[in-house]
Amino acid sequence: MTTIELMDKYARENQEIVKKVIALWQHEVVFSWRWWLGVILTILTWLIWIKYHKKNSRYRLLTAGLFVMLISVALDAIGVQLGLWSYRYEVLPFIPAYVPYDLALMPVVVMFLIQYKPHYSPVRKAIIFGLLTAFIGEPTVVFTDIYKPLKWQYIYSVPIYFAIFLIANWLTTRDSFEEIDR
Repeated sequence: MTTIELMDKYARENQEIVKKVIALWQHEVVFSWRWWLGVILTILTWLIWIKYHKKNSRYRLLTAGLFVMLISVALDAIGVQLGLWSYRYEVLPFIPAYVPYDLALMPVVVMFLIQYKPHYSPVRKAIIFGLLTAFIGEPTVVFTDIYKPLKWQYIYSVPIYFAIFLIANWLTTRDSFEEIDR
């Protein structure tokens, strides 16, 4: 077989597996308590942010949040595809990432950390975020059987969370936001 034929064959096999995952999700996951937990976490997290965020810093904070969402979903999808971890009770079966974690909890926590004590050391905030997310957030999701690390240790996540926070913080401290926030 040629490379193109092999790639087409693997793409078809992947599509068949995805169909099976979606069927399993429809019959076993959707409307389960873990699915509802994910839906409620996603909605509640954003409702809390809407109520308590600094209104005059909204665009600056949302820039950080959007960055966190994009990088989290991308890294999560890569980790799932490489077999480093898996998710069992996704809110949406089409995204190989855990939506409540990547699109709600992570960005909202980062945005609150950025707005809370804005003159506090971003490096210290990044360390706190990295350690708490890796050693409290991840084990909590493991405890609920939603997330299963396969070839991954919590400690590996710390520098990734650290870097995500620092880049998100840097995005919010650029001079172009000073004019918008006034």
